[in-house]
Amino acid sequence: MIGKYDRLAFCLFLVLVIGFITASCASMSQQAYQLKSDKQAHAASPAASSPSPASSAVPAAKAGVGENAGSKAELPVYTEEQLKAYPEDIRDILSRGKLRVALYKEDRYPFFYVDDQGVLRGSDVELANDIALKLGVQAAFIRTADSFNEVINQVSLGEADIGVSKLSITLERAKRVLFSDAYLNLKQALLINRMQLAAITEKGDAADPLALIQGRGEQVGIVGGTSYAGFAQELFPNQSQASYPNSAELFDGVRQGDVLAVVYDAFEISRYLKKYPSYSLQLQFVQLDDHDDDIAIAVDPQRYHLHQWINTYLHMEQKEIQKRLENFDI
Repeated sequence: MIGKYDRLAFCLFLVLVIGFITASCASMSQQAYQLKSDKQAHAASPAASSPSPASSAVPAAKAGVGENAGSKAELPVYTEEQLKAYPEDIRDILSRGKLRVALYKEDRYPFFYVDDQGVLRGSDVELANDIALKLGVQAAFIRTADSFNEVINQVSLGEADIGVSKLSITLERAKRVLFSDAYLNLKQALLINRMQLAAITEKGDAADPLALIQGRGEQVGIVGGTSYAGFAQELFPNQSQASYPNSAELFDGVRQGDVLAVVYDAFEISRYLKKYPSYSLQLQFVQLDDHDDDIAIAVDPQRYHLHQWINTYLHMEQKEIQKRLENFDI
């Protein structure tokens, strides 16, 4: 009897073992199947697949933004169809890709000058560069003019699109070019030799140097080829003019007594006296507050739409232009 039960228990144990082994195998098989399915699903997923040309362009574009962050802005490229939408004088510049800017060949710090590294800098240079950038082209500077009047000539003849060169507005120049609105207002001024002024002053004369020179002066100095030849003629119609090639020789001339007085802008005379403060003992500075010297951009008279566009630019960028001038202590 006991032997019978022993065999039955052994059979039950064997059945349990076989069942356990079968269940384990089934579980392992199911896990293996699930793992295989997951791998197939993962392989089929777009996110896990090898980058396509389209997806690989995303990081390349982001890298490009970083690379261009400190470089010049990319300029637009226009198709022939797009260019047709612009007026002819604007279309010509866009097609060329350059805005030709006439600039006096000698430095006039801080308006335009070449630094120690040979780089052209200055407030007018930055202004011209920004105008070109906003227009969608590059600025190409032409520095061959022997005088400021020659800058006007280059613009009037179409050799340059604009002139940005500390150019004074005058009625004579306005016959030949289109002037923008003024972006800077300077004042006319006199630099007078004190000894010569004392020599023409009589007892009881009013302390008005301008009136004294107009009444008794013989000659005043100007820089040839500038607006100040005309300004001096208006101020001193009865006096002759001594023409100097540049402001340095002009100031030396009045300091040495070659002329009684010179006519130039107050900004340049002030800079000169700050550089040589001891010269104030010999020279008297008189700013003529009623006589403006408005500085503007000269535009090719054939480029009417460009002229209007530049005036719009000056109006919209007025605050930035003022900041730029202040950065150069103007």
